[in-house]
Amino acid sequence: MMRYPVKDKNIVSVGYDEINQILEIEFKLQAIHHYHGVSLNEFINLMKAPFIENHYFNFVYSKYSFEVS
Repeated sequence: MMRYPVKDKNIVSVGYDEINQILEIEFKLQAIHHYHGVSLNEFINLMKAPFIENHYFNFVYSKYSFEVS
């Protein structure tokens, strides 16, 4: 999955697999989370958010299950 670098305090990059609806978040602490069932619109909203980490906590972390890799 291709990840896009972002300018954020704790998030390094964000990727999205549209076919499987998986959002991938890479953190500065070298953890990668995979969120399942995330829509393309949610990915777009995250990438357009003025504060990615705030959007992540409010609309992704609190809503979707994830796996750590």
